Amino acid sequence: MAYQYHNNSQSSSDRAIEKFSEMMISRLEEAKTNNWQKGWIGGEGNFGMPQNLNGRNYSGTNSLFLFMDTAINHYAAPVYMTFLQKEKEGLRLKKGSEAMPVIYWDMSIKDGNGKKVSVADYKNMSKAEKEACEIRPFLRSFRVYNIDQTNMQEVNKEKYDQIIARFQSPKIADTEGMYQNKALDRMFERQEWLCRIQYDKPSDGAYFSPSRDMIVLPQKGQFKKGTSESEIYKDGMEFYSTALHEMAHSTGTEERLNRNIHNHFGDPKYAKEELVAELSSAMVGNTMGFDRRIQDNNVAYIDGWLKALHEEPKFIVSVMADVNKASNMILEKVDAQKIALGESPILGAKHVEPPDLTQGKHKTQTVASSKTEKQGEEKKAITASVYKLPTGSYVIQASVNGQNLDQKPIDNKTAVTYLRLSDDSQKATMLSSIVKDKYGDELQHPKAERQVSTGLKL
Repeated sequence: MAYQYHNNSQSSSDRAIEKFSEMMISRLEEAKTNNWQKGWIGGEGNFGMPQNLNGRNYSGTNSLFLFMDTAINHYAAPVYMTFLQKEKEGLRLKKGSEAMPVIYWDMSIKDGNGKKVSVADYKNMSKAEKEACEIRPFLRSFRVYNIDQTNMQEVNKEKYDQIIARFQSPKIADTEGMYQNKALDRMFERQEWLCRIQYDKPSDGAYFSPSRDMIVLPQKGQFKKGTSESEIYKDGMEFYSTALHEMAHSTGTEERLNRNIHNHFGDPKYAKEELVAELSSAMVGNTMGFDRRIQDNNVAYIDGWLKALHEEPKFIVSVMADVNKASNMILEKVDAQKIALGESPILGAKHVEPPDLTQGKHKTQTVASSKTEKQGEEKKAITASVYKLPTGSYVIQASVNGQNLDQKPIDNKTAVTYLRLSDDSQKATMLSSIVKDKYGDELQHPKAERQVSTGLKL
């Protein structure tokens, strides 16, 4: 199978990449003048990923730069729409509104005879037929506008307020008044990240050791340096931001995402890895409601990052490819914790107004909670959720007595049929059938959750 890349100069996708590169350069230049007080994104966090008007999450590169656009322009929420969606809603754009680009990968496919093939037909080909095809991945882009660039707040305030409410971050503090993230706390306590995380002993700094495959973090209390209630609360965010940064580094080992992580601080070859970890931490943290401030020791890399972006705008595409993989690996594990806590997952949660269950809205349901047929066996509480991944595929996640089982893929037809059901009893019956089909004996003899070593490919 041959892979080639289009090089259409001045295409809409090229202009989109230039826009993203310019935004990143602007953030880095600002870092040099204000000590990065506002963080990578430039805001306070949004508690959720950027979405389109129908509630579907944007992912990867688009997610990061729509976050930035929202913060730079002080929009109330990272919710965007196309020009046609604006027309359908009967809205008008405010004077001077400029669109943001959204990019996605498309494919030009030709079979062994040079005949063009649709993506749908390619998927139905045999392995031999696919091997004979020539595939040319290329970027496409389209334009979107934030809801605050329209008059929605005036003409449909009820809908506008409902959208904004989705992104309000609940304020949860620990006994010291520091920000608390229960999903990450649970992950650390149960040691359910890809490698061991030491977080409960004093340490002079945070780092990931590839040789030991281990993350070392200072204790959370060591981050408490503020004097006001607000500062102390944000100190807690710095603890989790630092953890996410080191977790991003740990995704880069050879058996995981295989990035160049064996160089050391100050090594020019390591500069890109630091940028990947910084942006991954920022993107994941922002979905949880907090922004990441650049680490002091990474200020040394800023000039190098700026030089690379100025000389080759597509450098940001290479960086973001790694950021997307690392971020999704982290978010997958965070989602497993959120599901175990009875919370909606970040990647799978879809908020749609009006409801459109084909976009992946899901509900965690109790499938069973009763004694088994064998006398004396303990009661098993089985819960499960069906949700949609950024790749467009559907999965089911089940747990037995709070112990997560592996995610299982389910076909789109089954998932959409289940999600469209309005009768709760019918949904429970169908969900129970899916769980039994996908998990079988695992429901009676669940194994410990495996540590996954691959990320979602976007």
